Amino acid sequence: MKDIIYFTKEDGNNKLLFTSDNGNTNWRGAISELGLKRAEQRLGHKPTNIYMLVDGCEIKLI
Repeated sequence: MKDIIYFTKEDGNNKLLFTSDNGNTNWRGAISELGLKRAEQRLGHKPTNIYMLVDGCEIKLI
């Protein structure tokens, strides 16, 4: 299975938030409250825009 990479774009840079295995976590579950808490811990603030990278395709979530 392929990994899904979740990241945010801030100050012109991509910042990794977390990854998930496509077989174990769907993208809706990953951006749930738990996923957003993990992202907030990594950044130090709540992310304002989240993207995911799947098979080389960048998709904006929020």
